[in-house]
Amino acid sequence: MTTNASESFNGVLKRASGLLIQALVIAIYYNVVALHLRRTEMVEGSELHATSPFAPRVQAALRNIKQEARRLPQPIRINMPEFQVVDT
Repeated sequence: MTTNASESFNGVLKRASGLLIQALVIAIYYNVVALHLRRTEMVEGSELHATSPFAPRVQAALRNIKQEARRLPQPIRINMPEFQVVDT
């Protein structure tokens, strides 16, 4: 038996089969980033139109997490693929 998450992951891997390991990791990375960007746009759009698919309690938790994330330091870009992350 499989879950939706594993089916989605298998779909990404199926399209990227035959690639080198580094290319496979990059393909997975860009697919995950694209997924998060689509979800972020969906959430921001629903906040503007007050048609959120989330319960009010979840919306409040998301707002609190968003406020906490704004207070964290930004990662420092060392070069294109590398960042220095400062832990508080």
